[in-house]
Amino acid sequence: MAVSASWTPRRQLTLGALATALGIAIAGSAPVLGTDGSTRTHTQQMVGGVVVLLGWALLAWGIHGFGRAPDG
Repeated sequence: MAVSASWTPRRQLTLGALATALGIAIAGSAPVLGTDGSTRTHTQQMVGGVVVLLGWALLAWGIHGFGRAPDG
């Protein structure tokens, strides 16, 4: 099965790293419980966690394909 040019392992690694950093930023900027806006804390941390997991999946997929790709 050929990998399309848009999903090269290098691009997957880059997108995975960016998604991981974005997820950490989303979760890390959630309001502290007990302060104004803390009603969205749980939701914001959940969304950030899901984005981090998506980033890790892209990283794993990119690492897996990196050694198999013809362009390395």
